[in-house]
Amino acid sequence: MQRIFDRGKRIAVAVSGGKDSMAALNLMSRLAKHRRGTEIVAVTVDEGITGYRDESMKLIRDYCSEHDVEWLTKSYSGYAGFTMDSLASIPRKRTTCAYCGVFRRTLLNELAMEAGSDLLATGLNLDDTAQSILMNLSRGDTDRLAMMGPHQAKVKGLVPRVQPLRQLPENEVMLYDMIEGIPFHRSNCPYSEEASRNLFREIVLRIEDEMPGSRYALLRTLSRLPVERNGAAAASCSRCGGVTSGGECRACTLKSEAQQLLADGLFSS
Repeated sequence: MQRIFDRGKRIAVAVSGGKDSMAALNLMSRLAKHRRGTEIVAVTVDEGITGYRDESMKLIRDYCSEHDVEWLTKSYSGYAGFTMDSLASIPRKRTTCAYCGVFRRTLLNELAMEAGSDLLATGLNLDDTAQSILMNLSRGDTDRLAMMGPHQAKVKGLVPRVQPLRQLPENEVMLYDMIEGIPFHRSNCPYSEEASRNLFREIVLRIEDEMPGSRYALLRTLSRLPVERNGAAAASCSRCGGVTSGGECRACTLKSEAQQLLADGLFSS
């Protein structure tokens, strides 16, 4: 049981403008109205993807304005000095998603902390969660399995994450949006074809088709695995002071790497 509203009076909702995050924002806002003293704040990360994020930002802005929801944003350009478009345009060994996922998680946590939030709610649905579990299992990555939300433990410097849509299949989330008339951005990220998650999305769909209930079975598997839930011991990053399990956090490592790649590309051109 996540017991979201029993654990937080000020809850940040990560909103990208897609169907899942807009459903999560709508649902959390509606439920919060019946909880005295509970506040919802929407938080969004602008990766700097022309024709994609700029359009969804307008949708979120309009929705939050119409429904009187506080909205806070951060950008990759402000955080690292470059946009995802600029990084994607140069040769590199890693996929754009390898950088983007780490930066987005870091900035969402910063936004939630700056908003004074007790919890950070994300729009991950059942399909998303099943894919992540299978990805980490296939890699033998018990650390990432342990750190998957929802989080019960509190770690200084990290806002615990909750997942209100965790047990809802993706198609049911879409149906909810349609029934409630919730606007959402329908385009996919232009760089999403690089993501390794695409393979696991296909695998989960195929398994579910052959063996209905498999997504829920993967969810149960995660809860029964003999791993320490919600992560390894936390230390402070030597560069930014953020939470890490080593000397330097992943975000700082990748940010420096990307900045060097961009500098080399500019110099060589």
